[in-house]
Amino acid sequence: MPERLTKRGGVWHFVRRVPEPYRAFDPRDIVKLSTKVRVADDRAGVRAGRVADKLNIDLEAAWKAAAAGQVQQAAVDVDEARRRARALSLDYKPIEQVVAEVAADFAQRIDVLATGERRHDAATAAAVLGGVPLPTIMLSGMVAEFEVAKRTTVAKYSPGQLKKWRNSKRRAAELLIEVVGDRALTAFTRDHALKFADFWEQRVLDAEVLPGTANRNITHLSGMFTAISRRHRLRLEPVFTGTRLEGDKTRPRPPFSAPFIVNNILAPGALEAMNAEGRAVVHVMINTGARPSEIINLRRPHIVLDAEIPHIRVRPDDRVLKTEFSFRDLPLVGIALEAMQAFPDGFPRYFDKGDSFSGAMNKYFVEHDLKPTELHTLYSLRHGFKDRLRDVETPDELTDEMMGHDTRKPKYGDGHGLRLKLKYISQVALRPGMAEHAWPQLVRASGRTPF
Repeated sequence: MPERLTKRGGVWHFVRRVPEPYRAFDPRDIVKLSTKVRVADDRAGVRAGRVADKLNIDLEAAWKAAAAGQVQQAAVDVDEARRRARALSLDYKPIEQVVAEVAADFAQRIDVLATGERRHDAATAAAVLGGVPLPTIMLSGMVAEFEVAKRTTVAKYSPGQLKKWRNSKRRAAELLIEVVGDRALTAFTRDHALKFADFWEQRVLDAEVLPGTANRNITHLSGMFTAISRRHRLRLEPVFTGTRLEGDKTRPRPPFSAPFIVNNILAPGALEAMNAEGRAVVHVMINTGARPSEIINLRRPHIVLDAEIPHIRVRPDDRVLKTEFSFRDLPLVGIALEAMQAFPDGFPRYFDKGDSFSGAMNKYFVEHDLKPTELHTLYSLRHGFKDRLRDVETPDELTDEMMGHDTRKPKYGDGHGLRLKLKYISQVALRPGMAEHAWPQLVRASGRTPF
């Protein structure tokens, strides 16, 4: 952001006026922060601009959190104290830590403060000697603080991803407050953590939830405590260590078999009551194995229908993919190709609404008796696709690449080409009314046919 860069003392500085809505809790008229990039080393301000971008993200995140009433003035004060201390080549420490320093370190602080007129400036004296108390952060303000601590991570999320990320943390914090009451993080003890673990253990024993649900909540809280402690130098003890419940085994999602997909899901009228976009996404899943979120968030540039081999390109597009291995291209054949031809611009009804889509589809499958067992979910279509690839002896590395999994090998070039992927996808593609004799390729070594 070159418009917010200025040169001072041979160094690029980030400068921004405090917006009117935030002046109530940020007394500075203009914020001036050094990028620590020398003008002589970066005459065009390119590197400094990247640093300024990050400073601006931090600044806006703090303003927004404060505007929501989640960041107390103490946090602003201690940040300013840390800034002053760093400017004097010191680490800011609360007064109880300052007085516990070895004599040489304490003497250094006194010498720094004695230089010039610094000792007459109350703000500088407080920064050097630890006179600004650390912020009191309550459990009820923990999620907002955690979001500030993770601002560079969540900045990459789409609105839907951010909402899902935030809600899971918020629910965990709300349950914790229900069990132990709202209190400062610094007053949260090991006994409180154990009480929360006991709460979840009882719910598991009462068959209300699985151990995995309990452990996810504990993991959310432990992560928030750690990040906030590091951000504000609170030195919180790892009170959640060892509180995860045993027996945390993920409930497996069984695959949909090829016969069930053809004879039930693709049977005439089976998906007729489903909305057109939902039905198209299901068809794409069946013949590509792509994740639901990858399909519903496709945009026009990544739906390639006029190529020799029509395909979809799984890319981030202002959101975060599940893993780095999710970047891939998948050929379109049969019902998957027909579905994307019907929606060449993507699926606006479900764009960035993964939970809404999965919930609606799973509900439809239940209401229309399209699940062979209660353990089957929409995601079972993806598992079924992978099983079919194995049936035709697709190389493991190629299977992992098409599924967006870690191939456990260094990635060179763009991976396996579309033509090779098409060879195997064509063998496992399903279509309505498909008969056993029409699919001779899917025969295991044992001689078992898929129907």
